[in-house]
Amino acid sequence: MKNKKRVDPKKSELEEYLADGLDENSLDVAFDILSWWKLKAAKYPILSRLARDILAVPISTVASESTFSNSGRTLSPIRSSLNDESIEALICAQDWLRASVTGTTDSIIL
Repeated sequence: MKNKKRVDPKKSELEEYLADGLDENSLDVAFDILSWWKLKAAKYPILSRLARDILAVPISTVASESTFSNSGRTLSPIRSSLNDESIEALICAQDWLRASVTGTTDSIIL
């Protein structure tokens, strides 16, 4: 039999990222995580897209507050027999329709 050298499969992006350790610049108080991922996009293309998608979501309560105020109008005496899932579907559909008309997705609850 021939002796074959065992070749380790290429590390995944996540394994490479974890093996790289802590970036000294990330200890700075004014560290901008979105800019860091933008700089590392060539090295970690998949992780950087994932990080930008997650980290770019604005933290706001506006969508939930508007949903709760809309639910009061959705629950009329005529619609009071609807179950919870139907009410949730109506509120989501209303929000999606409003976003498609205005061209904004800021208030859509995911």
